[in-house]
Amino acid sequence: MTGDKSLFSNLEGKDLQIFIAMGNDEKYSVSGVGTVVFQRQHGARITLTDVKYVLGLRKNLVSITMLEDKGYDVVFSKGKVFL
Repeated sequence: MTGDKSLFSNLEGKDLQIFIAMGNDEKYSVSGVGTVVFQRQHGARITLTDVKYVLGLRKNLVSITMLEDKGYDVVFSKGKVFL
């Protein structure tokens, strides 16, 4: 999920009546769902689908479990994440 609308390659804006509760007890409304494409350093692309657009969210959040469910291997090493 992200609050940065510019990251979406496509975005379907809709009120899903879904609220995201954060650790500080703030709640954010999901304002849409879409696709985000990232280009990795070596040129390969990663396409994330069903990404939630959460207006007001200041950090991007990615579910490691969802990445693994989509077939990505996720490795944490020396303060970095590798896919």
